[in-house]
Amino acid sequence: MIRMDTDVYNIGEVVEFTITNNRKEDLPCSGNPPSFTVRYQKGTGQWVIRMGEEKQGAGTAMKLNPGASTTPYRFRTDGWDAGRYRIVTDCGISREFLLRSIPSMTTAAPYSCSLSANATPFIHISPISNQGAGVPFRISGTTNLPANDVLRYSLFAIVSGTTNITSSRLTSSTITIYEGECGTNTWSVEGVIKVPGDYFIGVSDSRNTVSAVRRFTVLEKTSTAETATLPEETRVPGITTG
Repeated sequence: MIRMDTDVYNIGEVVEFTITNNRKEDLPCSGNPPSFTVRYQKGTGQWVIRMGEEKQGAGTAMKLNPGASTTPYRFRTDGWDAGRYRIVTDCGISREFLLRSIPSMTTAAPYSCSLSANATPFIHISPISNQGAGVPFRISGTTNLPANDVLRYSLFAIVSGTTNITSSRLTSSTITIYEGECGTNTWSVEGVIKVPGDYFIGVSDSRNTVSAVRRFTVLEKTSTAETATLPEETRVPGITTG
């Protein structure tokens, strides 16, 4: 897969991505390191190359091991047209993203949002895609709780072959809420899980009156899976198990 922080960028922003093998077998690439092109979809529906060169060569120059990622690739979008783009790698995988124009500050209508003092408090966890064991990743979400307040999160493993959560927490810590827009603030936690399996993350406020949970999967590596243990210290914010 091609791992990116988002699928929507403003013209002029830097696009950053990595090629990650989330399969159980090696991912062959014809370049070493792997190369890529960026293609743009014209109004006729035709895809044309916007960046990079079409390579005619075939064969395998390198293989990306299961769970492994390349170093980050970056490119700027200054002067590009708004529209639909596609990153195509020589590893046989691709991903699309949208490029949008930045609204004019001189013509934009004044923006106002109506905040309700009686709004029900909430915590949302964004969908979490499958992760690779030992590969850094981020879990994020939104809340209408005040910025700079503290949330608590806990990570639990699921007993193999069941939907039962293990009785002990793998890790637990706190994260700070960052100011967002129109009363919807954000939070995130980054970390690494080395043990493949299914997990639940639970997030709650400091008084444990508002909470949210979400399940996600960590894919196994080719090597023998390690045993999860609770570390003596957890960097804040962060997830580390294995």
